[in-house]
Amino acid sequence: MGMHQIDNCIFTGLPVKPIMDSIDCIDYIVDIKNKRHLIRLPWSAFNWEKDNEFFRKNKRIFKQLLINDNWFENEKEFIDIEKLKVLLKEKEFPRTPKQKLEKLFLELSKLPKQDGAKVNLLELKESLVDKIYLKSIDELHFYIGTLVQEKLIMTTSTQGKPFFEYYITYAGLEYKIKLEEEGELSNKCFIAMSFKEETKEIRTAIKEALLKTGFEPVIIDEKNIDSDKTINDEIIANLKKCKFCIADYTFHSNGVYFESGFALGQRKKVIYTCRADEFKNAHFDIRPLQHIIYKTSKQLEKDLINKIEAWIKR
Repeated sequence: MGMHQIDNCIFTGLPVKPIMDSIDCIDYIVDIKNKRHLIRLPWSAFNWEKDNEFFRKNKRIFKQLLINDNWFENEKEFIDIEKLKVLLKEKEFPRTPKQKLEKLFLELSKLPKQDGAKVNLLELKESLVDKIYLKSIDELHFYIGTLVQEKLIMTTSTQGKPFFEYYITYAGLEYKIKLEEEGELSNKCFIAMSFKEETKEIRTAIKEALLKTGFEPVIIDEKNIDSDKTINDEIIANLKKCKFCIADYTFHSNGVYFESGFALGQRKKVIYTCRADEFKNAHFDIRPLQHIIYKTSKQLEKDLINKIEAWIKR
Protein backbone atom coordinates (compact mmCIF):
# COMPACT_ATOMS: atom_id res chain seq x y z
CA MET A 1 0.00 0.00 0.00
CA GLY A 2 1.04 3.61 -0.51
CA MET A 3 2.33 5.95 2.13
CA HIS A 4 -0.38 8.65 1.80
CA GLN A 5 -4.14 8.92 2.02
CA ILE A 6 -5.52 10.83 -0.95
CA ASP A 7 -8.88 12.55 -0.51
CA ASN A 8 -8.85 15.25 -3.18
CA CYS A 9 -7.67 15.49 -6.79
CA ILE A 10 -4.33 17.29 -6.98
CA PHE A 11 -5.50 19.13 -10.11
CA THR A 12 -9.05 20.18 -9.22
CA GLY A 13 -9.30 19.81 -5.44
CA LEU A 14 -12.49 17.77 -5.88
CA PRO A 15 -13.14 14.64 -3.76
CA VAL A 16 -11.82 11.42 -5.28
CA LYS A 17 -12.36 7.70 -5.02
CA PRO A 18 -9.01 5.86 -4.74
CA ILE A 19 -8.88 2.66 -6.78
CA MET A 20 -5.50 1.14 -6.13
CA ASP A 21 -2.15 2.22 -4.78
CA SER A 22 1.30 0.71 -4.54
CA ILE A 23 4.81 1.79 -3.69
CA ASP A 24 5.10 3.33 -7.17
CA CYS A 25 1.74 4.90 -7.96
CA ILE A 26 -1.86 5.64 -7.06
CA ASP A 27 -4.97 5.48 -9.25
CA TYR A 28 -8.09 7.42 -8.42
CA ILE A 29 -11.36 8.51 -10.01
CA VAL A 30 -12.67 12.08 -9.96
CA ASP A 31 -16.19 12.95 -11.13
CA ILE A 32 -16.53 16.16 -13.17
CA LYS A 33 -19.77 17.25 -14.85
CA ASN A 34 -21.24 13.76 -14.71
CA LYS A 35 -18.14 12.21 -16.28
CA ARG A 36 -15.64 9.99 -14.51
CA HIS A 37 -11.93 10.59 -15.08
CA LEU A 38 -9.23 8.09 -14.18
CA ILE A 39 -6.04 9.71 -12.88
CA ARG A 40 -2.82 7.70 -12.57
CA LEU A 41 0.01 9.43 -10.69
CA PRO A 42 3.34 8.66 -9.00
CA TRP A 43 3.37 9.12 -5.23
CA SER A 44 5.87 11.93 -5.82
CA ALA A 45 2.91 13.98 -7.13
CA PHE A 46 2.08 14.79 -3.51
CA ASN A 47 5.21 16.99 -3.52
CA TRP A 48 4.65 18.77 -6.85
CA GLU A 49 2.82 21.69 -5.23
CA LYS A 50 5.79 22.30 -2.95
CA ASP A 51 8.77 21.26 -5.07
CA ASN A 52 7.91 21.72 -8.75
CA GLU A 53 7.72 25.26 -10.13
CA PHE A 54 6.26 24.15 -13.47
CA PHE A 55 3.35 22.42 -11.72
CA ARG A 56 2.68 25.37 -9.39
CA LYS A 57 2.74 27.81 -12.30
CA ASN A 58 0.33 25.78 -14.46
CA LYS A 59 -1.89 24.05 -11.88
CA ARG A 60 -4.84 26.29 -12.78
CA ILE A 61 -4.52 25.37 -16.46
CA PHE A 62 -4.38 21.64 -15.65
CA LYS A 63 -7.53 22.05 -13.56
CA GLN A 64 -9.30 23.84 -16.42
CA LEU A 65 -8.14 21.31 -19.03
CA LEU A 66 -9.60 18.52 -16.89
CA ILE A 67 -12.83 20.41 -16.16
CA ASN A 68 -13.31 21.10 -19.87
CA ASP A 69 -12.62 17.45 -20.78
CA ASN A 70 -9.55 18.61 -22.70
CA TRP A 71 -7.37 15.99 -21.06
CA PHE A 72 -5.26 12.98 -22.06
CA GLU A 73 -6.99 10.91 -24.74
CA ASN A 74 -5.81 7.72 -23.04
CA GLU A 75 -6.70 8.09 -19.38
CA LYS A 76 -4.88 4.86 -18.53
CA GLU A 77 -1.69 6.75 -19.27
CA PHE A 78 0.61 7.26 -16.30
CA ILE A 79 0.96 11.01 -15.68
CA ASP A 80 4.29 12.57 -14.75
CA ILE A 81 5.68 16.09 -15.10
CA GLU A 82 7.14 15.46 -18.56
CA LYS A 83 3.76 14.26 -19.86
CA LEU A 84 2.09 17.32 -18.33
CA LYS A 85 4.54 19.49 -20.27
CA VAL A 86 3.56 17.74 -23.51
CA LEU A 87 -0.14 18.08 -22.64
CA LEU A 88 0.25 21.82 -22.07
CA LYS A 89 2.08 22.23 -25.36
CA GLU A 90 -0.30 20.18 -27.51
CA LYS A 91 -3.75 21.04 -26.16
CA GLU A 92 -5.74 23.89 -27.64
CA PHE A 93 -7.08 26.52 -25.26
CA PRO A 94 -7.18 30.34 -25.26
CA ARG A 95 -3.66 31.60 -24.56
CA THR A 96 -3.66 35.20 -25.82
CA PRO A 97 -5.96 38.11 -24.88
CA LYS A 98 -7.46 38.01 -28.39
CA GLN A 99 -8.22 34.28 -28.13
CA LYS A 100 -9.79 34.73 -24.68
CA LEU A 101 -11.96 37.61 -25.85
CA GLU A 102 -13.17 35.72 -28.92
CA LYS A 103 -13.82 32.52 -26.97
CA LEU A 104 -15.78 34.45 -24.31
CA PHE A 105 -17.86 36.23 -26.91
CA LEU A 106 -18.74 32.99 -28.71
CA GLU A 107 -19.72 31.35 -25.42
CA LEU A 108 -21.96 34.32 -24.54
CA SER A 109 -23.48 34.34 -28.02
CA LYS A 110 -24.65 30.71 -27.68
CA LEU A 111 -26.99 31.40 -24.78
CA PRO A 112 -29.72 33.87 -25.91
CA LYS A 113 -32.82 32.03 -27.15
CA GLN A 114 -33.41 34.66 -29.83
CA ASP A 115 -31.70 37.77 -31.19
CA GLY A 116 -31.84 40.56 -28.62
CA ALA A 117 -32.85 38.30 -25.72
CA LYS A 118 -31.28 39.02 -22.33
CA VAL A 119 -29.32 36.41 -20.37
CA ASN A 120 -28.57 36.41 -16.63
CA LEU A 121 -24.80 36.65 -16.33
CA LEU A 122 -24.44 36.34 -12.55
CA GLU A 123 -25.22 32.62 -12.65
CA LEU A 124 -22.60 32.01 -15.35
CA LYS A 125 -19.55 33.75 -13.95
CA GLU A 126 -17.83 30.88 -12.16
CA SER A 127 -18.28 28.46 -15.05
CA LEU A 128 -17.10 31.05 -17.60
CA VAL A 129 -13.81 31.60 -15.75
CA ASP A 130 -12.88 27.95 -16.21
CA LYS A 131 -14.40 27.59 -19.68
CA ILE A 132 -12.37 30.54 -21.03
CA TYR A 133 -9.23 29.54 -19.05
CA LEU A 134 -9.17 32.81 -17.10
CA LYS A 135 -7.42 33.46 -13.78
CA SER A 136 -10.25 35.11 -11.85
CA ILE A 137 -13.67 36.81 -11.86
CA ASP A 138 -11.83 40.14 -12.13
CA GLU A 139 -10.24 39.01 -15.39
CA LEU A 140 -13.69 37.96 -16.63
CA HIS A 141 -15.04 41.44 -15.79
CA PHE A 142 -12.19 42.98 -17.79
CA TYR A 143 -13.07 41.00 -20.92
CA ILE A 144 -16.80 41.59 -20.53
CA GLY A 145 -16.04 45.31 -20.20
CA THR A 146 -14.00 45.12 -23.40
CA LEU A 147 -16.92 43.50 -25.26
CA VAL A 148 -19.14 46.34 -24.03
CA GLN A 149 -16.61 48.95 -25.19
CA GLU A 150 -16.50 47.29 -28.60
CA LYS A 151 -20.33 47.46 -28.67
CA LEU A 152 -20.58 43.69 -29.21
CA ILE A 153 -22.73 43.21 -26.12
CA MET A 154 -24.77 45.48 -23.86
CA THR A 155 -25.07 44.89 -20.11
CA THR A 156 -27.14 46.02 -17.15
CA SER A 157 -26.27 45.98 -13.45
CA THR A 158 -28.22 45.90 -10.21
CA GLN A 159 -27.48 46.82 -6.58
CA GLY A 160 -23.86 47.51 -7.32
CA LYS A 161 -23.31 44.12 -8.96
CA PRO A 162 -21.62 44.59 -12.33
CA PHE A 163 -22.91 42.97 -15.49
CA PHE A 164 -26.19 41.57 -14.16
CA GLU A 165 -27.65 40.82 -17.61
CA TYR A 166 -26.41 41.07 -21.16
CA TYR A 167 -27.65 40.82 -24.72
CA ILE A 168 -25.83 40.56 -28.04
CA THR A 169 -25.99 43.73 -30.15
CA TYR A 170 -26.55 43.78 -33.91
CA ALA A 171 -22.82 44.46 -34.36
CA GLY A 172 -22.20 41.44 -32.14
CA LEU A 173 -24.41 39.21 -34.29
CA GLU A 174 -22.41 40.25 -37.36
CA TYR A 175 -19.14 39.66 -35.47
CA LYS A 176 -20.31 36.18 -34.48
CA ILE A 177 -20.84 35.24 -38.12
CA LYS A 178 -17.33 36.46 -38.96
CA LEU A 179 -15.73 34.45 -36.14
CA GLU A 180 -17.58 31.29 -37.09
CA GLU A 181 -16.47 31.60 -40.69
CA GLU A 182 -12.78 32.25 -40.14
CA GLY A 183 -9.78 30.43 -38.72
CA GLU A 184 -9.52 28.50 -35.47
CA LEU A 185 -13.02 29.40 -34.29
CA SER A 186 -14.69 28.47 -37.56
CA ASN A 187 -16.93 25.45 -38.09
CA LYS A 188 -15.27 24.60 -41.41
CA CYS A 189 -12.89 21.76 -42.29
CA PHE A 190 -10.74 21.68 -45.44
CA ILE A 191 -10.69 18.27 -47.15
CA ALA A 192 -7.49 17.52 -49.06
CA MET A 193 -7.80 14.40 -51.23
CA SER A 194 -7.43 12.92 -54.67
CA PHE A 195 -10.30 13.77 -57.02
CA LYS A 196 -10.25 10.45 -58.89
CA GLU A 197 -13.51 8.69 -59.73
CA GLU A 198 -12.51 5.89 -57.34
CA THR A 199 -12.56 8.25 -54.32
CA LYS A 200 -16.27 9.12 -54.45
CA GLU A 201 -17.12 6.86 -51.52
CA ILE A 202 -14.18 8.26 -49.54
CA ARG A 203 -15.40 11.80 -50.18
CA THR A 204 -18.91 10.91 -49.05
CA ALA A 205 -17.62 9.23 -45.86
CA ILE A 206 -15.49 12.24 -44.91
CA LYS A 207 -18.32 14.68 -45.56
CA GLU A 208 -20.77 12.58 -43.54
CA ALA A 209 -18.35 12.41 -40.59
CA LEU A 210 -17.97 16.20 -40.63
CA LEU A 211 -21.69 16.91 -40.90
CA LYS A 212 -22.47 14.48 -38.07
CA THR A 213 -19.94 16.24 -35.81
CA GLY A 214 -21.20 19.74 -36.65
CA PHE A 215 -18.59 20.87 -39.19
CA GLU A 216 -18.96 22.18 -42.72
CA PRO A 217 -16.83 20.32 -45.30
CA VAL A 218 -14.82 22.45 -47.73
CA ILE A 219 -13.62 20.72 -50.92
CA ILE A 220 -11.94 22.91 -53.49
CA ASP A 221 -13.43 21.24 -56.60
CA GLU A 222 -16.92 21.99 -55.24
CA LYS A 223 -16.20 25.72 -55.00
CA ASN A 224 -17.04 28.29 -57.67
CA ILE A 225 -13.71 30.00 -58.30
CA ASP A 226 -13.75 33.63 -59.45
CA SER A 227 -12.17 34.19 -62.85
CA ASP A 228 -9.54 36.55 -61.41
CA LYS A 229 -8.27 33.94 -58.91
CA THR A 230 -5.94 31.00 -59.43
CA ILE A 231 -6.69 27.58 -57.97
CA ASN A 232 -3.80 28.03 -55.52
CA ASP A 233 -5.20 31.38 -54.35
CA GLU A 234 -8.54 29.71 -53.68
CA ILE A 235 -6.93 26.77 -51.84
CA ILE A 236 -4.93 29.07 -49.56
CA ALA A 237 -7.86 31.41 -48.91
CA ASN A 238 -10.13 28.51 -47.95
CA LEU A 239 -7.49 26.81 -45.80
CA LYS A 240 -7.09 30.02 -43.80
CA LYS A 241 -10.83 30.07 -43.06
CA CYS A 242 -10.92 26.47 -41.80
CA LYS A 243 -10.46 25.24 -38.23
CA PHE A 244 -8.67 22.06 -39.29
CA CYS A 245 -7.85 19.86 -42.27
CA ILE A 246 -8.49 16.22 -43.17
CA ALA A 247 -5.84 14.91 -45.56
CA ASP A 248 -6.59 11.61 -47.29
CA TYR A 249 -3.48 10.20 -48.96
CA THR A 250 -5.20 7.47 -50.97
CA PHE A 251 -3.66 7.66 -54.50
CA HIS A 252 -1.10 10.15 -53.11
CA SER A 253 -2.04 13.28 -54.99
CA ASN A 254 0.71 15.92 -54.85
CA GLY A 255 -1.94 18.49 -53.96
CA VAL A 256 -2.75 16.68 -50.72
CA TYR A 257 0.87 16.98 -49.60
CA PHE A 258 0.88 20.71 -50.44
CA GLU A 259 -2.47 21.45 -48.75
CA SER A 260 -1.79 19.49 -45.56
CA GLY A 261 1.68 21.06 -45.34
CA PHE A 262 0.21 24.55 -45.70
CA ALA A 263 -2.36 23.75 -42.97
CA LEU A 264 0.43 22.66 -40.63
CA GLY A 265 2.29 25.89 -41.43
CA GLN A 266 -0.81 27.78 -40.31
CA ARG A 267 -0.73 25.77 -37.03
CA LYS A 268 -3.96 24.01 -37.87
CA LYS A 269 -4.64 20.44 -36.80
CA VAL A 270 -4.47 17.86 -39.58
CA ILE A 271 -6.15 14.45 -39.46
CA TYR A 272 -4.31 12.04 -41.75
CA THR A 273 -6.19 9.19 -43.42
CA CYS A 274 -5.31 6.56 -46.02
CA ARG A 275 -6.91 3.44 -47.42
CA ALA A 276 -5.07 0.36 -46.14
CA ASP A 277 -3.98 -0.94 -49.55
CA GLU A 278 -2.51 2.48 -50.45
CA PHE A 279 -0.54 3.21 -47.30
CA LYS A 280 2.48 1.22 -48.51
CA ASN A 281 2.94 3.89 -51.21
CA ALA A 282 3.00 6.80 -48.74
CA HIS A 283 6.00 9.14 -48.92
CA PHE A 284 8.56 8.40 -46.21
CA ASP A 285 8.08 11.77 -44.47
CA ILE A 286 4.40 11.17 -43.67
CA ARG A 287 4.65 7.50 -42.72
CA PRO A 288 5.60 8.23 -39.07
CA LEU A 289 2.50 10.45 -38.64
CA GLN A 290 -0.53 8.93 -36.95
CA HIS A 291 -3.00 7.92 -39.66
CA ILE A 292 -6.51 6.56 -39.70
CA ILE A 293 -5.92 3.46 -41.82
CA TYR A 294 -9.20 2.09 -43.13
CA LYS A 295 -10.45 -0.72 -45.36
CA THR A 296 -13.99 0.54 -46.02
CA SER A 297 -15.68 3.92 -46.26
CA LYS A 298 -17.95 2.98 -43.35
CA GLN A 299 -14.92 2.35 -41.16
CA LEU A 300 -13.42 5.68 -42.27
CA GLU A 301 -16.59 7.57 -41.34
CA LYS A 302 -16.80 5.93 -37.91
CA ASP A 303 -13.11 6.44 -37.10
CA LEU A 304 -13.22 10.05 -38.26
CA ILE A 305 -16.22 10.82 -36.05
CA ASN A 306 -14.36 9.39 -33.05
CA LYS A 307 -11.19 11.33 -33.88
CA ILE A 308 -13.02 14.63 -34.40
CA GLU A 309 -14.97 14.23 -31.15
CA ALA A 310 -11.84 13.39 -29.19
CA TRP A 311 -9.27 15.74 -30.76
CA ILE A 312 -11.00 18.64 -32.50
CA LYS A 313 -14.14 19.35 -30.48
CA ARG A 314 -12.51 19.22 -27.02
